[in-house]
Amino acid sequence: MTLSSLLALLLLAAQAPAAHAPATPLERFFVGRTEGAGTVHVLLSGRHAVRHRSVGRIDRAGALTMDELLEEEGKAPRRRIWRLVRAGGDRIGGTISDARGPVTGSVSGNVLRLRYRLAEGPSVEQRITLQAGGRSAANHMIFRRFGIVVARVEQVIRRVE
Repeated sequence: MTLSSLLALLLLAAQAPAAHAPATPLERFFVGRTEGAGTVHVLLSGRHAVRHRSVGRIDRAGALTMDELLEEEGKAPRRRIWRLVRAGGDRIGGTISDARGPVTGSVSGNVLRLRYRLAEGPSVEQRITLQAGGRSAANHMIFRRFGIVVARVEQVIRRVE
């Protein structure tokens, strides 16, 4: 259930190559291979491990695309595809293969914030913070149903290459 990879893709969001400023360190973090590991805390169910591996790139249209393999304890592995683009200024827009509707968000300094609704129901608020040195990022996610927090994810994402 960790959307670390998804967050990473959103951070990489960029406009068309000819029209955008050079990618920030936060955006460059998600280009190439990243891996994440952490814990999912589920209301009334306890906690369990979550891991992901992803590969990100900037496509011809200037969007960050990321292919993520998500492995959550007790569930079958699943593949997710992210596509994020700069929507002007610090705004981010895009899609995630298991989301219902668009992904929206913003980049401010070393922090990427995303909002979306998963196809399975809960709304997600995600915050990815690039750490000093640029080799890792903290991923914090909150999942809500009917306004009630039903799960949280705490994860560390690391660049592999």
